[in-house]
Parts: sequence; C-alpha cells; structure tokens
Amino acid sequence: MRRLLLALPLLLAVPVRAQAMKIGYVDVQHAIQEVEEGKAARARLQDELKQKRGDPERKRAELEKLKADYDKQAPVLSEDAKRKKQEELQKAFVDAQQGASQMQEELTGKEQEAMQNISKRLIQVVAEVSDKESFTFVIDKAALLYAPAASDVTNEVVRRYNERFGTGGNPPAGKTPPKPAPKK
Repeated sequence: MRRLLLALPLLLAVPVRAQAMKIGYVDVQHAIQEVEEGKAARARLQDELKQKRGDPERKRAELEKLKADYDKQAPVLSEDAKRKKQEELQKAFVDAQQGASQMQEELTGKEQEAMQNISKRLIQVVAEVSDKESFTFVIDKAALLYAPAASDVTNEVVRRYNERFGTGGNPPAGKTPPKPAPKK
C-alpha cells in the first residue's frame, strides 16, 4: 500500500510529461543560399571581387616589369644602386601583399556582415514558422545525425523569408511585412 501511494504521484505525472513534442529542422546554410537576399549579397560580393582582382593583377605586372628592369640593369649598377633597387623591389612586393591581404579581409568582413544580417532575419522567420506549425523545437540540420524529411521546414522558411524581406531589408513591392505572432 505504501509503495502504491509513493508511485501514484509518478503515475499521475507521466501523462503531463508524455505530451507530444514536435521537432523540426532547418538547413540553415541551404536557406541562406536560397533566400533572395542571400543570392543578391553573393552576386554583389562576386562583382566586387571581380572589380578588385584587377588591382593585384596590375601590381603583379608592375612588379614583374620592375624585376625585369632590375635584372637588365644589375650588371652595370654599382653595389649601392643594386641595394637601393632591391629595397625598392622588396618594398613594392610587401605593399602588394598587404594590399591583397587588406582587400581579402575587407571582402570577408562584408560577407560576414551580410550573412549575419540574413541570419538574424532567418531566426525571426524560423520563430514565426515554429509558432504557426506548433513546433516545440526547431534545430539546425548541421546538428542532426538523422531526421525524417517531413520534419524539414527549410523550404517554408525560405518561402516566408522571401515574402517578408525580398532581396533586402524592405518588403517586396506591394507587400507589407506580416505582423509577428503574439506571444502565448
């Protein structure tokens, strides 16, 4: 009898704990690549990269020309003049490397900023989908070993993201962003 009284609260608590949990997942990397804003950001960055690649190429050509000129003049130059030319070449080489490195850092920073903005908005959309579809949890696919395809809400998140944000911070023409669902 005593055991029954001790077990009774546990038995009554089981139905409360046995509530159905609905878990979904989002392939975040795929979603970032598929949203219109992500595609636009990638295209912008690619264009900027193409434009800026010309500078290092020009500097490389200049360095090759300076090196060729030095090689031609080296036999007739004094030791002091050779040393000065070598220092100039070395300085030009270091400047070119620093310029290329700075350009790469700048582009990486712009890419990170764009992806961070998209990620923030993506989280908002995931929360909306989660509320609407009554998910208990929505997990990044990268953290999963296995999940049924029916739990994948990536396409819905991408669709809603594009409806709400389009290719940037403003909603697509003629549409107003939906109000966030009230918290329960």
